[in-house]
Amino acid sequence: MISIINSWWFNLIGYLVCVVVFSQYYKLAVRNAKRDGAATILLQLIAGVSILLLAPFLSFQLPSDPKIYLLLIAASVFYALNDRMQTTARKNLQVSLYVILDRLSAIFLIVFGFTIFKNPFVIEKAIGAGLILLGNFVVLYKRGKFELNKYVILSVLATLTFAIAVSIDIGISKNFNLPFYIMLTLVIPATMISIAEKISPREIISQYSEKDKKHYLITGFSWGLLIFFLLRAYQFGQVTVVASLAATSVLINVLVAYVFLKEQDHKLKKIIAAVITILGVYLTVLK
Repeated sequence: MISIINSWWFNLIGYLVCVVVFSQYYKLAVRNAKRDGAATILLQLIAGVSILLLAPFLSFQLPSDPKIYLLLIAASVFYALNDRMQTTARKNLQVSLYVILDRLSAIFLIVFGFTIFKNPFVIEKAIGAGLILLGNFVVLYKRGKFELNKYVILSVLATLTFAIAVSIDIGISKNFNLPFYIMLTLVIPATMISIAEKISPREIISQYSEKDKKHYLITGFSWGLLIFFLLRAYQFGQVTVVASLAATSVLINVLVAYVFLKEQDHKLKKIIAAVITILGVYLTVLK
């Protein structure tokens, strides 16, 4: 049983289930939000606290190098920006559109790899980045023009800040108890948003209405779990295989949103865009 739990495929399946549930219910949770920042914090706190339930099942450790904590704080600034912007973007965009735009983070990571980390240029990665861009162009091209609005731009900025955050804290998680680390990457950004936007605890609690309580709980629980399962899938499996299969969540989310949220416009175009994007992600992770 333990060998199954510690297998990459078990954790990948867990990730795919959680990321689909997260994407669909995030939209439902924040659709009636009175203040997007407060809604973001509520979801972060639910996710951060709930994932600690898994902490006793893994060995507890903390890094002794102070530089790791500094990197965590620096990364948390960009995680806070990403979390905050994605709430407003997800609230105003269809799930089937947002999940495709979200994969632009792979392009930013490739650019950072070539420029900042001096990774060698690999033609497959460049082609993959081009395909991800093509997938986004396909889904945004409607009635003879590209439909860009502030929420699309906000989602792109969110993917950029996420890529920056990941670039800063690459490898940090292995120095911590994993659920505790995930909690920190959610609660620290929540604190930053609360301070920056001067959001009181009362405003945060007020988002937790009887109507949307279930949606907040499901979104929060699935958020912490999807991070947990994805990181463990990478720990136990090959990056190329895990990243490629994890990208299929784009197509799954498009299909589920078609049924669950009735996002039935331009369905063929969205499916084509999702497939192109998945192929692009596959090429970007090739060595």
